[in-house]
Amino acid sequence: TSNSVVRSLVDRGLARPDPLRLGLDVSDNCEVIASDGTVSAKILAVGPLTRGTFFEIDAIPDIRVQCARLGKRLLG
Repeated sequence: TSNSVVRSLVDRGLARPDPLRLGLDVSDNCEVIASDGTVSAKILAVGPLTRGTFFEIDAIPDIRVQCARLGKRLLG
């Protein structure tokens, strides 16, 4: 990727590409998965970076729903 933040996360082992190499590997709760398979409770991803898990996540309405779900989870 040309995104320096994403590249740094991958280079440091804090994130890994999804199996299809469409973005980052994330859990069903948008938690980024590290190179060793550890699911992060602190690093989250939304939108097109998660398309390997959620596929149809390029349109604003889809991203809005994803963010709303994540916001509810984060706020308890």
